[in-house]
Amino acid sequence: MASQRMQSGVVDVIVGCAVSLWFFIPTGPTGTSQAAVGKDEPRTFVTWPEKGLGLSIDLSGFKKDIDQVKPDGRRYLMASHPKTGLHVSVTLEKVPTQASAKGCVEQLQLIQQGPVVTSGQDINFNADGEIPTLEYTLHKIQGVRLDQKTVYACMAQDNVYADIQLSKVQYTTADAPHFQSILKTVRLQPLPSETRQTPAPTPAPVLAPVPVPEPPPDSRQLLNIGNALYLQNNYAQAIPPYKKAFELEKVEPQLDRTLWRVLIDNLGMAYEMTGHLKLAKATFEQGIQADPTYPMFHYNLACTFAEMNDLDHAMQSLTTAFRHRKNQTPGEEKMPDPRQETSFLRFMKNDTFRNLVNNLAATKR
Repeated sequence: MASQRMQSGVVDVIVGCAVSLWFFIPTGPTGTSQAAVGKDEPRTFVTWPEKGLGLSIDLSGFKKDIDQVKPDGRRYLMASHPKTGLHVSVTLEKVPTQASAKGCVEQLQLIQQGPVVTSGQDINFNADGEIPTLEYTLHKIQGVRLDQKTVYACMAQDNVYADIQLSKVQYTTADAPHFQSILKTVRLQPLPSETRQTPAPTPAPVLAPVPVPEPPPDSRQLLNIGNALYLQNNYAQAIPPYKKAFELEKVEPQLDRTLWRVLIDNLGMAYEMTGHLKLAKATFEQGIQADPTYPMFHYNLACTFAEMNDLDHAMQSLTTAFRHRKNQTPGEEKMPDPRQETSFLRFMKNDTFRNLVNNLAATKR
């Protein structure tokens, strides 16, 4: 398997000045076009017509959140089950060489060595089954009970790899059959003939029903769309839905305080990760104006100032962040240690800054 394939498919890691907690907040279905898959409908085909093959999977009861070809050419589907809270994603990737079971094993081993899986528990890698799988559970994040079960699976045929990911928050042993039943239905196979053939044009009916326009997504749906992209490190693509959600919240607030804080944090960090430091600064400052005692807005603003090489303002924002450290969102265990932030490394040789962060680190709860 080529190294490029292993890098592009490796499990995504949330990076930034401060860890965002959005990904374990239970969310509803996302997307602007969520076509439910009924119980009587056939299996879903994640199609790749130019290859003449696709992935067959039983997603009865699921709603398609994202169904697209990514800019890098990978075929991608994300779906969620409103009742069980189970999320499924499928990625089809074409490689220059023959795909193989060995390549799948190497991919899963690479994921297993990553920081997300190694921080989890109940890690189990199985290369002996029909489909190689890697599973793990995150029981807690920053002191918050999570119990997020994730299973990765990989299949290979011709020069195509299929990566499947199943995930559920608040997982219990009663959920195990749901995971297994989906994995048992997965097949990487040639497309049905009717899928490959171009259908004949259908004459328009004489009396066509008047289409009912689909309502635009609300701020919660836009937040979820942005979160899905953010988790894949697609920061630039996450900005538009986050920005739109932010604009909607100014006119008609729908998010509770926790989700609103997540929106500001992630929008600001997405700007920062894409080099738009002035926009990141403006976002965190707007958050502070509305929620002046929330410490993480000040902390992330300090990181932004550091990236702008503004020592004085970085120190001011850090000091303010720790002054309000008791006002964190419930479940956040303690303030981050600024001495371990990459954004602040440039200042660690400065005696004044080093003394400040040493003192602040000693006060964090």
